[in-house]
Amino acid sequence: MIHLVLLILGLQLALVQSTFAQNLIRIDERLKINSEQMRAKRKGVSSVGKYEFGTYKVVSGKGGWEKTTSKSPLFSDNSSIQSSSKSSFVFVNDLSDSAIANISVAENIEIDQGSWFLRTFTNWAEAEVKQGEGVFTCAFSFTTDTALWTLVAIYPVMAEVDGTYQMDDHTLFRGMLSDNHTQIEITEINVNEEGKNPLLNPVLGYEFWLDSRSLAAVQVMPANRWYVWIREDLDPDLKFVLASAATALLVRMF
Repeated sequence: MIHLVLLILGLQLALVQSTFAQNLIRIDERLKINSEQMRAKRKGVSSVGKYEFGTYKVVSGKGGWEKTTSKSPLFSDNSSIQSSSKSSFVFVNDLSDSAIANISVAENIEIDQGSWFLRTFTNWAEAEVKQGEGVFTCAFSFTTDTALWTLVAIYPVMAEVDGTYQMDDHTLFRGMLSDNHTQIEITEINVNEEGKNPLLNPVLGYEFWLDSRSLAAVQVMPANRWYVWIREDLDPDLKFVLASAATALLVRMF
């Protein structure tokens, strides 16, 4: 009986490990066929990790909070929290090409505290997040390209209200990578290859699209299972731009 129990536990553990190991975001099939799945690793414990994958790597990075402010008007039912941060990293490949990435993050959260009557005469304030929006911006300058590329991602943010965390469900993720001529759309992926997002092992990633063609993708969750895909038939300069942008989204997440 004990041997049977141990066998069942062993099979369950192997199944869990296998499930975790194979939990990948669902990317465009043509991108999967025409790219190499590159495992990304992070070195160091600084605020900007030294990520590396394939022939690309971050050689230096720095960052830190610049300011945090809050505003709560005395005679208003609304309050707001604003925060911003700045960071940067230097990214290179094996051809000695380099990129400098300057990142800024701004988040604004508006909280509806409920009516004056409920706050005064009851214990229930009906407080809720009215709006919680973050804006992630990364400006790239490349040694191989005179054009300046900019990545902008807008996303919902979470805030603590009356001891519970709430997410703004009105703001949807949207992103763009552009040099003012080429506009590459960034879409969010929150399902795995089976079309599911398991609660115990959620997945999250982003895919880069030019018109109807998927150029690249990056998996930012699960933690420590980061992957980058870039089409092999692209111009080397564009591949370097996409690799830099994928790294910026990894830096944003961790």
